[in-house]
Amino acid sequence: MAQLKRNLTMWLIRMVAVLTVALAALVGVTGQAFAHDDDTNDEAVTYGPNACTVVANLPVTTLAATCVKHKIELDDGVTETKNSYVTQASADAVQQAFNALFSPNSWTVVEATHDLEDQEWEYTIVKAGRQVEIKVKPQDPDEGSGTEFSLAEK
Repeated sequence: MAQLKRNLTMWLIRMVAVLTVALAALVGVTGQAFAHDDDTNDEAVTYGPNACTVVANLPVTTLAATCVKHKIELDDGVTETKNSYVTQASADAVQQAFNALFSPNSWTVVEATHDLEDQEWEYTIVKAGRQVEIKVKPQDPDEGSGTEFSLAEK
């Protein structure tokens, strides 16, 4: 009788373990991950395709971009929001798309830099007391072909 109880107990433990693994696989890690910076409580980072917030009049939907990271930081009483994206479009196509959005949406470029060798662009634009920094660069070859870009609003 003791052998029968032992086999039944082991069977139940194994079934619970299998069901737990199956449930974890079904839920998966497809949801957003949320993390706090360990150094300070003034920063929150969210990862995932739905994590980014919209920067008014700077749509990234025309670039077929995917959000990879959203960061909010409180720095000296100022909230800074940064969205990071990837797209299969070339870095040149991305910077041209942003350039086409600046004037029609009343953004003023106050600083622009372009690294011809690395095909990287950086812009600082302003509009009605808002400031946005845009950085565009090709992805590293080991990360794939395409472009990384970020919008940081202060």
